Amino acid sequence: MLADETDLLEKVLALENEASAFGFQWETTDQIMAQIQSECVEINEHLTHEKGNANQIALQEEIGDLLHAVFSLCFFCKLSPQETLIKTLDKFERRLNAVKVIAQEQGHTTLNGYPFDELMVIWQQAKSRVNQT
Repeated sequence: MLADETDLLEKVLALENEASAFGFQWETTDQIMAQIQSECVEINEHLTHEKGNANQIALQEEIGDLLHAVFSLCFFCKLSPQETLIKTLDKFERRLNAVKVIAQEQGHTTLNGYPFDELMVIWQQAKSRVNQT
């Protein structure tokens, strides 16, 4: 990760620690999950109401709130947000590489223009392959 990205994740942890030390903290994972779901609803409202012309500033703010809520869940569960992000990016990279191999096996040089349903079939195949290794 770049230094700035690491600094951002360290800032998240510092703010979470500061809030917790002050007594402003989550009590349960259910509370955090409710917040995450609430943020998803707000994001969806921005996407739905604007139909492709979403107010980028408001949308970005809501996505940022979602990211913060997810990082709060990491903090609450005593997981490193940085390590969690690294692991998920590694997993996605392995699956993406499997998608590329499957596409090549099927004679595709790209998946541009393929219907989403077909992409999801290949994605599920990739997940199965990666999970077997």
